[in-house]
Amino acid sequence: MLYFAWLLSLIGTLGSLYLSEIMGYAPCTLCWYQRICLFPLTIILAVASWDKFKGIARYVVWLPIFGMLLALCQTLMQEVPSLESLPLCGGGHECGVPAYKFFGWITFPMLSLANFTLISLCLIFFLKYRPKND
Repeated sequence: MLYFAWLLSLIGTLGSLYLSEIMGYAPCTLCWYQRICLFPLTIILAVASWDKFKGIARYVVWLPIFGMLLALCQTLMQEVPSLESLPLCGGGHECGVPAYKFFGWITFPMLSLANFTLISLCLIFFLKYRPKND
């Protein structure tokens, strides 16, 4: 599960960098906060998986949970018209306006929400069912 959480964080990090640096989509303020939660996970979980440091999960599980809450907030801002005008964004792209929709309905925050949810579930599952002697 630790490897799978790392793989999900790696995919999210590479996807985020691809969309902003190659495709040219400017990240909004909430996207930057989600990146702050995601990017360190890629390095921390890689090192923990490599060194078989299974105790790291209890320390980093809060990063994807916080990122999940940010992504949920942004998703609600984009999908619920009355929440679109929340003053959470600074400069750059507006958080309440979708930059792009995959398949006509999947937005970047929805992808982020799914990724953070899966990473959180992996880490929680790992904490709950890991051998007690680790």
